[in-house]
Amino acid sequence: MGGRVMINGAAISVNTAQHLYWFGRYVQRVQTMLVEMLECYDHVIDRDFEYGSKFFDKLGIKADYKNGLDFLNVGVYGAHQGSIESIIKMARENAIETRHLLDERGFATLNKIYNHLSEGRSRAAISPTHLEEIVDNCSLILGIFSSELDRTRAYQLIRFGQQIERFDLILRLYGEIEMVTADIDVVNNIARQLNRNYRPINVTTSDIPKFLLFLNGVVDRVIQNKACVPESFQSQSS
Repeated sequence: MGGRVMINGAAISVNTAQHLYWFGRYVQRVQTMLVEMLECYDHVIDRDFEYGSKFFDKLGIKADYKNGLDFLNVGVYGAHQGSIESIIKMARENAIETRHLLDERGFATLNKIYNHLSEGRSRAAISPTHLEEIVDNCSLILGIFSSELDRTRAYQLIRFGQQIERFDLILRLYGEIEMVTADIDVVNNIARQLNRNYRPINVTTSDIPKFLLFLNGVVDRVIQNKACVPESFQSQSS
C-alpha cells in the first residue's frame, strides 16, 4: 500500500496511517477483551460454567476449557487468532512500524506486556491478577498517548482505531446498536479532524452484520480516499 495522505495538514504515508490505526485497535481490543474475560471467569467459577463458551462464540472462537483458570489460559494462549497473545503480537508489529512517532514509555510498556506473555506461555498458567496488570498497562499505554500525542496526527489515528474497535466489540458481544449510536459522533468528529472532506455517518439500521461491515470500512474513507462523500447507512429491504 503506497501513497501519501494529508492528515491535519501534514503528509503521512498510507502505510503509517494504517499501522497507527491498527495499533490503536489492537491495544483497545486487548483491554476490552481482558475486562470481559475476567467477568466471564467469575461466572464460570461461581454461576454458569458455559458462560465462557458463550463469550468465545460471540467472537467466532471455538474453544474448550476444563475450569476457570483453563478458560483464561485458552483466552490468552489458545490456538486461535483471537488470543490475547496473538493480538499483543500484532499490536507490537504495528508499533515497530511507527516507532518514530510513539512515546518511549508507551512502547516500552507494550514490550513488557509482550515479553511477559511470551515467558508465561511455557508455564501454561495465568492468573486473574496477571490479567488485571495487563489491563492496567494497556490503560497506561493509551493514557500516555492521550497526554503526549494529543496534538499530533499520530494520536488522532490511534484514537480513531480505539473508537472503531470499541464499537466493534460492543456490537459483537452485546448485539445492540443502541449502545453505540449515541456515541457515533465521536467517530465522526475524529474522522473529520483527520480528513476535512469527511462527511458524517448517518446510522439508520438495526442490522448488526451490515453495520459492522460498514463501520470497519470507514477507515478507508478517512485514510485512502482523497475526498469523502456524504454517507447514509440504511438497511435495505430484501
